[in-house]
Amino acid sequence: MLCPALSVDVGNMTAESPGPNQIEEAPSEAPKETAVEAGSAGDEAGARRRGPGLLSIVTILVALLYGGTLAWLVLGDHDLAGEPVATLSLPAPETENGPAKTEETPDMGVDGISTDPAQQAAPPKNTAHAPEDRLPADKTAPDAANDNLSPAERELMAAADRQSAAEIASQVKITGAASVDGISAPESAPVMHGRLSGPLPVVPDRALVESTAQGPLPQIGPQGRKPWRIYARPVPSGLPAKGRIAIVVSGMGISESATTHAIETLPPEVTLSFAPYGPGLQNWIDKARTAGHEVLLELPMEPYGYPQSDPGPYTLLTSLPEKENQARLNWLMSRFAGYAGVMNYQGARFSTSATALAPVLEALDKRGLMYIDNGASARSLAPSIAEEEGLPFARADRIVDPQQSAEVISNSLDALEVAAKQSGTALGVASGFPATVDEINEWAAGLGARGLTLVPATAAIRESR
Repeated sequence: MLCPALSVDVGNMTAESPGPNQIEEAPSEAPKETAVEAGSAGDEAGARRRGPGLLSIVTILVALLYGGTLAWLVLGDHDLAGEPVATLSLPAPETENGPAKTEETPDMGVDGISTDPAQQAAPPKNTAHAPEDRLPADKTAPDAANDNLSPAERELMAAADRQSAAEIASQVKITGAASVDGISAPESAPVMHGRLSGPLPVVPDRALVESTAQGPLPQIGPQGRKPWRIYARPVPSGLPAKGRIAIVVSGMGISESATTHAIETLPPEVTLSFAPYGPGLQNWIDKARTAGHEVLLELPMEPYGYPQSDPGPYTLLTSLPEKENQARLNWLMSRFAGYAGVMNYQGARFSTSATALAPVLEALDKRGLMYIDNGASARSLAPSIAEEEGLPFARADRIVDPQQSAEVISNSLDALEVAAKQSGTALGVASGFPATVDEINEWAAGLGARGLTLVPATAAIRESR
């Protein structure tokens, strides 16, 4: 770090004082000075004599200070020698209703996709009729979501909030140009040790966005370009056909700290699935893709025990007519852009009704999306309906963390390894709990040594046509 040279011009700050032989006597005819006037004149003369000395001392001290600092920075053997000043970035504090808000000018983004949370949360227009869980007029979707979070989502937020300030501070490392929570900033490179690295392309692709009354929706572009392929994370060529494992981490976008932790901690091959209710979703998508993660949208579907167990506003219900479920689906799909496909959130009851599920999967196929069944319901009809529709589809082989236990998570990951070696590809779905994220990150680091490869969820998709 270089400091600008100090240049001080003291030429104009010196004052000449008359020599001892140059003092002129006042003409005899001039009026005599009073005692006060004489004193003032003496003080002024003294000040002029002292002025050059003080200024010179100050100038020398400043020059020494700057010169010493410059020499220390340039010649010293320490962390700051020639390095930029470190900056730190920690998750912003959250209020009871979500992350603290700042006043910003709304940014409409690309093709009308707003990055303003208030704009993104606007309810759909022209729906068929008032659904039974219609939002109050004075509530936006994120506000209502905080009131209607499922127990699992509330537990996720509570787990993230339990990270105390001391725990966060203990993770921070200062290494030249800032790392975040002890995680070094990734280096962008096309390929590294057989793995693609660097950010994914900016989204959305303008040709893959349809503007509708309910908001921007994905669509199949010219030459049959489908969002599920265009927005997918590429897989390096030459990977073995067997031993591939894909992981989807769900529940993103609800807790700011948990989402940040997942984006920055997990390997880029891990796919992140976002709930449709969080604030600033498009910003989260951009951050995830910048870190290399492909993303999915979660669709809330009716579980058994609804409405006591409520996935959230605009849940797809078996009791609603097809037109209303389609309106809800469009609202959910318009929350953000750049997702390769969707995954069900709950839906044990909805996924067993062919009448309710088939139109939804057909609509996804027409928009060029893929569908992932999270594997929570053994009775789900999604596999058979997806095959009939020709919809790109995958079903999770295992839930990674049915319990928040390191032993349970480790056993689940071991089971995925066995499945990948037997069938070629295995898919696991996990929650965004910080403890789960850390376990997955540690497990993934040793996959290569065991002859296995981590791939994005799009690499596990089966196409029936």
